[in-house]
Amino acid sequence: MCIDPAKIDRPLETCEALVAEQKAKIRQLEEDLQQQRELCQKLEAQLKAVENAGFSGSATEFDITEDDRIRLIASLEKSQEMYRTLIKHYPNGSVFLFDRDLRYTLVDGQGLAVVGLSKELLEGKTLWEVSPPEDLPLFETTYRAALAGKENTFEYKYGNRVYSTTIAPVKNNREEIFAGMVVTQDITEKKQVEIAREEITNQLEIKYQKRTEDLKTANNQLQEEIIYRWRAEKALRESQEQLELFFSQSLDGFFFMMLDEPINWDDTVEKEKVLDYVFANGRVTKANDALIAQYGGTREEFIGRTLYSFFSHNLTGGREIIRQFFDAGRIHIKNDNRKFDGLIIWVEGDYICIYDSHGRIVGYFGVQRDISDRTKVEATLRDSEERFRATVEQAAVGITHPDQTGRYLRVNQKFCDIVGYTASELLSRTWMDVTYPEDIDADLEQSKQLFAGEIDSYKMEKRLLRKDGTVVWVNITVSLIKEPLSGAIYNVVVTEEISDRKQAEAALKESEERFRQLAENIESVFWMLNVQPLEIIYISPGYAKIWGRSCADLYACERFFTESFHPEDRDRIIATFTKQIESEEDIEYRIVRPDGQIRWIHARAFPIRNQAGQVYRIVGIAEDISESKQAEKTIRESEERFRQLAENIQDSFWLMSAEFTDLLYLSPAYENIWGRSQEELYADPLKMMEWVHPEDKHLLEEAMGRVLQGESTSTEYRIFRPDGTMRWVCDRAFSIYDEAGKIYRIAGIGEDISDRKLTEARIQAALREKEVLLKEIHHRVKNNMQVISSLLQLQAQYIEDEAMLTLFEESQTRIHSMALIHEQLYQSEHLDRIDLPLYVENLVANLYQSFGCGNTAIQFTLNVDPICLNIETAIPCGLIINELVSNSLKYAFPPTLGGKINIIFFKDSNQQFNLTIQDNGRGFPEDFDVENTETLGLQLVKMLAYQLEASIAIDSQCGTCYNLIFKELNYRQRI
Repeated sequence: MCIDPAKIDRPLETCEALVAEQKAKIRQLEEDLQQQRELCQKLEAQLKAVENAGFSGSATEFDITEDDRIRLIASLEKSQEMYRTLIKHYPNGSVFLFDRDLRYTLVDGQGLAVVGLSKELLEGKTLWEVSPPEDLPLFETTYRAALAGKENTFEYKYGNRVYSTTIAPVKNNREEIFAGMVVTQDITEKKQVEIAREEITNQLEIKYQKRTEDLKTANNQLQEEIIYRWRAEKALRESQEQLELFFSQSLDGFFFMMLDEPINWDDTVEKEKVLDYVFANGRVTKANDALIAQYGGTREEFIGRTLYSFFSHNLTGGREIIRQFFDAGRIHIKNDNRKFDGLIIWVEGDYICIYDSHGRIVGYFGVQRDISDRTKVEATLRDSEERFRATVEQAAVGITHPDQTGRYLRVNQKFCDIVGYTASELLSRTWMDVTYPEDIDADLEQSKQLFAGEIDSYKMEKRLLRKDGTVVWVNITVSLIKEPLSGAIYNVVVTEEISDRKQAEAALKESEERFRQLAENIESVFWMLNVQPLEIIYISPGYAKIWGRSCADLYACERFFTESFHPEDRDRIIATFTKQIESEEDIEYRIVRPDGQIRWIHARAFPIRNQAGQVYRIVGIAEDISESKQAEKTIRESEERFRQLAENIQDSFWLMSAEFTDLLYLSPAYENIWGRSQEELYADPLKMMEWVHPEDKHLLEEAMGRVLQGESTSTEYRIFRPDGTMRWVCDRAFSIYDEAGKIYRIAGIGEDISDRKLTEARIQAALREKEVLLKEIHHRVKNNMQVISSLLQLQAQYIEDEAMLTLFEESQTRIHSMALIHEQLYQSEHLDRIDLPLYVENLVANLYQSFGCGNTAIQFTLNVDPICLNIETAIPCGLIINELVSNSLKYAFPPTLGGKINIIFFKDSNQQFNLTIQDNGRGFPEDFDVENTETLGLQLVKMLAYQLEASIAIDSQCGTCYNLIFKELNYRQRI
């Protein structure tokens, strides 16, 4: 049984009895173990005797009689049985004998059943067969050590049991080791008792040490407490003496005010009545000279005074102070009081309640000082600071106080507005945090010089970063402040926002740069004149290009400017210039270049006035309009040509607004086509819809919508003339766009197509007649071919020659293949195209019926793309398919065997047709020469391929495969 010391619930007072009990058990176990060891030794000796007897018997086998031998064997067997009985009943353990192969020869003992083993399970087995793998190295080593003559004893745990294990050699009488023996003894309870005893001993030792330490600690604490109390009493006496000395000589006033009777101050009392009692019965019992001096009286006058005398000038305020004081138990206040002579005195004091052992208030102690002078100074300082703060806060510039590290100590609201931060946010930042990174170094360098005393102040322009990330330009003025009392050193920074000025400067600079680039790059001439004296201040480089003279010459001699005027325009130009001095004027004139070329100029000039309103300069711009003048002339000539063309053509030209509400122009041909006057349509443009055939009005409405979407339309419709006749009109309309890309005009041409419509009707009627005639021709051709085929079939009935009969049948199929084409043509809507998939399907079906009916196992696979061929290509193509499929049906397959015939027809990416006819039959004979064959069918295929201009490839490796590649033949189109 395993004993867990942690679960022992006996009281510590019985620990000694428990230890005695466990010792008795241990002694008993040790005696049992000694007896078992002695028994094992006896057993070992007896086994050796048996072994020796066996060896000696073997040696004297020839010296004993048979009766003696029988008795000896019986005696040995009896002895062995006795020892086996002893081993079997070996208590609390087991005995194992093993040979040199580590095989168990004898196993027994009461301990086997405890762990679930038996002698039957172990005897005859080797160590490796029964030992746990994790313990095998231990046992193998100790077993072999025993066979080598060494004895080992150790403790071994098997399952939940602990065994004392002895492994020893077994010797014969000649001291030779012939086996090994293992003796195990269950010592589980002994181990548990030892563990329990050790745990209890440890606990008793710990408890003893703890109690010893507690006694030492208590003794030390008692000694320290005695020393502490002695020191405390000594310190208290010294403190009382010092306190009395301090109380009497302190410059601050000290006093005790005590109540006649203690009071309760909680929710159970009526506090107003308690306050009445306190003010009437709270008296000064002790006060030092400093306090008496504050009120200007004598000690006799001061001692015994009540609270009424101190708060008589403000009894309500005094009661509120005492109420707060009693609620908190202590209070610090500043308030005004009265001297004995009635003068106002300001005092600041700390007051603490004094309680008895029951928590009742018995009085209070106070320390207070006269702060009248300080109060006056503070009031004056507050007024000064308030005025300064108001000045700073209301200032139109930002004011900040950063210290030497750059951290803001104070900021005004204007600076907060400039950078977009609140004051609290700025007080946790430095001026470097809100300064544009590129401007920090310059500011920091001057700030260092300022703090070093190298400069008195400095100014600079820099950029600040607002909270929203935008940049603001400021002008700062920085000076150093040293406070004489506190010794604090910091900067005063006056910040003026100059972003508008910077923007104006940048805009001016940008404007000047744009003006310079504009003036120097535009083709026009920009100029500026001074009025008094009259002189040219500036003229742009365009002057040289237009006038053909250099700007330097004009600056040197201004008369060149007037000399360049065309003689016919000079007086008019001078007169206009005189007007430009007072008002803006535009003028167009001609100049004569030095090469004699005449150019047209458009000039605009306007005066510039000073603050007095007087004109002191004239600026202007002149541009070369020679090309526009030429374009105007060209346009006028073009308009004249257009007018003559529009008024003389037979088609009606018209121009309307984008809303179709205003007719802007209508050529005279309109009256000839519509039989109506132009004025009637000008008056109401939409009235024309009344003259359009009702069935055609929707065509015009749809066309109008498409034109407004930017499309060009061509609409044919019918109209009714005033005389009731009907005419066909083709109206072509298109959109006209302005410079912004928007439609602002709709133009069109109306053509009378009545004669063309009549001709088209006649042609259509003729075409329909020709189509009927052509279908009739195809039908008659097909019928004639059918007659020929029938005649061949009738004639074949009288032919007995097989070769001749075959020729007749082949001719019949060829005629049928051509007849199929004509049959499809007269049945189709298209008279010149053959639907190839349908044609091939019908052709193969006919061939199969003609040649393959004897072999129903032949299968056709048609893979023909939807292709239409003209009749010139379809006829030879159909004959080729007829010949090749006929050959496959006749020659490729034995009569009783099946096969496959594949027909593939498609159009590749090169617009070429690919025709493949393949069978899986027997193929050509080995001696068959395809190129030089004399058979009519293959010769016909080659001829037709030549007619199609097709390449042909023949492969007979697996069956027979024909591949033709060709393009559609192009002949004249048929009607």
